[in-house]
Amino acid sequence: MNSLTKMSSAKAAGRGPSEPILAFACDEDTLDAIARVVPGGRRGVEVREGGTNAAISAVQQGAQPELLIVDISDSTKAVADVSTLSSFCGPDTTLLAIGVENDVGVYRSLIGAGATDYLVKPVTSQDLRRTILAATRVDAQEEQRQAGRLSALIGVRGGVGASSLAVSTAWILAHEYRKQVALVDLDLYFGTIPLALDIEPGNGLRSALENADRIDSLFVASALVNVSDTLFVLGGEEPLDENFEVRPEALDLLMAELRRIFDVVIVDLPRHMIPASAMSLSTMNAITLVSDLSLSGLRDATRIKTSLSKIAPDAEVMVAASRVGLEKGYELPVADFKRGLDATIDFMLPEDTKAAKVTLAGKPLASGLKNAKASNALRDLARRTAAIEAQARNRWAWLPLRKS
Repeated sequence: MNSLTKMSSAKAAGRGPSEPILAFACDEDTLDAIARVVPGGRRGVEVREGGTNAAISAVQQGAQPELLIVDISDSTKAVADVSTLSSFCGPDTTLLAIGVENDVGVYRSLIGAGATDYLVKPVTSQDLRRTILAATRVDAQEEQRQAGRLSALIGVRGGVGASSLAVSTAWILAHEYRKQVALVDLDLYFGTIPLALDIEPGNGLRSALENADRIDSLFVASALVNVSDTLFVLGGEEPLDENFEVRPEALDLLMAELRRIFDVVIVDLPRHMIPASAMSLSTMNAITLVSDLSLSGLRDATRIKTSLSKIAPDAEVMVAASRVGLEKGYELPVADFKRGLDATIDFMLPEDTKAAKVTLAGKPLASGLKNAKASNALRDLARRTAAIEAQARNRWAWLPLRKS
């Protein structure tokens, strides 16, 4: 069976008893078409293999989705089956039927039986997208209440390990705390997050950042690349001979949409993008400045910290000292660094060359740490990033997870 047929719901606890979207399809082409439009990164989406009988069974057992997509091509009494589905689902469910008969009489009969729309195979992404968007609008206040936590990591200079920390933070939250996590690499030319996780960079992020009007839940979900059932990456690898402009309003809309879908959104933000990201930074829950203990690191951390006090006055700004001990001769004493920065160092992460070797195999640094001090500091960073109490770690976290 195609892996797309096995996609399961990405619900978070407390988000309501029903699935926003529940879909059934009988053949691989239709399954693939639906899965491309409503991939598993979207919260509350479930795509199953099957037709009318499977759909009827699901609603009889209590499923009450906002949108029910059903492939009726396996039914010999499609109109009656649609009528049954409609009666079980009630008026709050949008019912989309997919079939093989291109006949206006069939269309009218299905609409009369309770279907909201009828699409003829082969279905197109455009038609599915239009129907789903119309069916999944929710109250703006409820959206805001359910918004996930938005955090950024900013390397104050190159080579301090901010991207590595972003990957490990996301990995810990997704795999040890079972949070639904989106990891965004905003360095579209030289970003290393997809490389660090041994995945393809994906596409669509540049288009989203250039065109605010293209951003909706389906477009965002189609650009996400899944690392596992709880961790999704949004990145790119744009040609160096092509210039493009990040539109601040587009970035802000993208962050808002990701917060709507995920429990935690972690952004690896290049320092040169701070001015263009001011609007989004102002909505951040937490921002972590990652620096080594060098003199230049102190200078740049101080400048960025000062700017953030104006750009993002409500964000919790934290400081992580990374790669400590790598070049001891160039490092300032910790006390001098804190005094110069006029801030505490929240996380001390000593360099661990042995652990760093796991990154060559496309694994996060967190999975290879043996140094208890570094491991504890990294997990403290993850918890602070997501505002998680220390005792909340999943007790089954040691179990191995399969990569999707």
